[in-house]
This record gives sequence, structure tokens and C-alpha cells, in this order.
Amino acid sequence: MVTEPMAQDSTHSQPRLLLGRIGPAVVLLCLVLDISLRLLPPGFITFRAWEAVTLFATGTGPFVPNVAYRSTRSSGDLANLANLPHSRQYREEVFSTDAAGYRNRGETAKPFTGILLLGDSFAAGSGVSDSLTLGEQLNAISGRRVYNGALTPNFWELLQNLQMTRGLVVWQQSEREGLPSSIVPEQDWKRQLARKAFGDKRAETVREIYKYAAALESYSPLEILCSRAVKLLQNDRIFPNPYRDWVVAAKLRNGQEILFLSSEVQKYETDRRTDPEFFVQLKAQLQQKGIGLLVALVPDKYVVYHDLILPPPPQTERPRYLDVVEQRLAAANVPVLNLTPLFREQAASLLARDEYLYWLDDTHWNGEGIREAAQAITNSTAVSKCGCR
Repeated sequence: MVTEPMAQDSTHSQPRLLLGRIGPAVVLLCLVLDISLRLLPPGFITFRAWEAVTLFATGTGPFVPNVAYRSTRSSGDLANLANLPHSRQYREEVFSTDAAGYRNRGETAKPFTGILLLGDSFAAGSGVSDSLTLGEQLNAISGRRVYNGALTPNFWELLQNLQMTRGLVVWQQSEREGLPSSIVPEQDWKRQLARKAFGDKRAETVREIYKYAAALESYSPLEILCSRAVKLLQNDRIFPNPYRDWVVAAKLRNGQEILFLSSEVQKYETDRRTDPEFFVQLKAQLQQKGIGLLVALVPDKYVVYHDLILPPPPQTERPRYLDVVEQRLAAANVPVLNLTPLFREQAASLLARDEYLYWLDDTHWNGEGIREAAQAITNSTAVSKCGCR
């Protein structure tokens, strides 16, 4: 009477004992995998160069110094963001950086007296190989030396490092980013404070270690791989795709599908700040150093292709955002180049040949769009008068 329940208890305890051993073993295995995979170069995990070259950027620039990334299977940020693998436009991508962590294939002579290119991921060349970046195409077309300082954390420090006392700053300004604030600091006070406390060399070493540790802590290849596995099932057939709303898929007049960032579509008719004060201050401060300024305005992809979509989206009488920005900068005597009219005209012309200025699966311009921008910048009065060499 007593032994039978005891036998049953013994039988039931075996699965519990087994589960008690398997659970911790799985957790330990995942922990070991997670730590081990973090030691792999990010290029083994990422789908394009951008994530691979920005993750462990411990130098003064925005990218890993002296890196040479190469992939034949890079694709666009929009297709990845919206989990639309059928929309990927695979291409080769070569991404090189200099010793400071900026996107240049070689070091530049100092003092630098050419064109300093500043801006965001458009100027840095997200999605294109080295030879197609704005810096390299501008150099090839204009014949002037160009240093690509896009995404610099402190452009005044960059000017000092380049020993730049004359030349031209070309500031690429994307429509989607909005205009900067009117504050143009000449000093990074946090870095200056650290240097005073620890000394120049020790402060830089501490900063690099901190940045590397923070990147290592935030980077989990195991989490990325698991997320990709789940996304394979979230294909609107097995499970719904919760990421689709991040982008808008449309058809162009030639029948080609094109992706737009949803936020670009939503803000097409939204009022935004057009105060030019930042560039007014920047121009004045650069002039004191003998350096000129040209602001190059780059339109959103949706603005460029708005009139080429079928069925046609609603038209508006509202002036385009960058047209207003251009007018306000010109009124403040800031040299400005608005690429919107050129790009809209060229996009319509190229569509007849099934060619494009922007990647179909990405928010950024492609090599052809960059070439048009480089030619327009070269033809500007600011470049012809800059005395750059």
C-alpha cells in the first residue's frame, strides 16, 4: 500500500530531474554561444558594410580605422527594415577607411587646401563602393583634392587635424534629417575635460576602451541570428509580417516596384523648421579661417519620385520643403545648391531607360545619383572660386 505511491513519485521525479539538468545546460550553451559569436568580426553577421564599419569605431572618426570591408551580397536598408527579401537589390560593396576612421582610401597631405566634404550617410556613401562615393566622384570630376569627413563628431577638431586654413567646406544636408540647430560649437567640452583630467594620450585611451566595451555589450550576433530566423516565418504566409508598415511599396510608371521610408511619405506635406541660422553662423566662422562654404541640399527619395508613381499620389500647391530652405539660405547670403529640381528631372529621364538615381531597396542614392550631385557641385560658383587644389 505504501510502496506503490513511492514508486509513482520516483517515476514522476525523473522528468523533473531531467528538465532540471537540460534547462541550465541550454542556458549555459546560449551564454557560451553569445560570448563566442561576439568575438567574430561583424562583417560575418551584417547584411551590408554600414553596421560592420560603425560598430567598433573607436577612433576620432565615425568608422573603424583602416578597415577594408568587401561583400558581393550587400542589399538595401529598406528591404531589411520591412523584412521584404524579395525586394532586395544585391550588389557588391567595398568600404575603406583611413587611419582616423573616415571614408577615404588613402591619407591626405597636410595642410589640406581642397574640398572638405561634410554631411550624413549620403555623403559618407552608404550602400555604394569606394569609387562611387560623393568624395571620390567629386575629386574625379572637379580635379580638386577632396577629404570625406562625413559624420564627423566634431568638424572643428577635424579642421584642426587637417591643418585647413583655406579651401571649401561642402556641407551635404539631407531633407530627411532636417536643419541643424543654430549652435555651432568649436569645442567638444567633454573631451576637453577628460584631457585636462587624464592628459591627452591617457584620455584618448580611456575613451577608446569605453567605446569598445559599450559596443561589445550592445552587439549580440546570437540575437541577430535568432531574429532573422523568426523573420523567415513572418512572411505573411506562415505568420504576419509586423515590419511591413515601416516602408511604403509603390509602382513606378515602368512597372518597377520601389520602396520608400514611411516617414518620408508622411512628412511630404508637413511643415518643418527652415531657420538658416546654423549655416549663417557656420559661414561666418569659416570665413574667419579663410574657408568657404557651400550647402548642398539632397531631397528625399519620395520627393524625387513622387510624380512618377502609379497611380499618381495627390498633388499639392505647397512649395517643396527644400525650395523654401534654398530661398532662406540665399536670402541670408549662404551659398546653396538645391539638388531637388535636377534630381526630379533626371529621375523622369532615366526612368525611360529603367535607370534610377536612388537604390530601389534603400533610402540612399546610388552611384548615378551621386555622379549627378558631384557634377552639379563642380559646376557651382563656390567651387570655381574656392581656390582649392
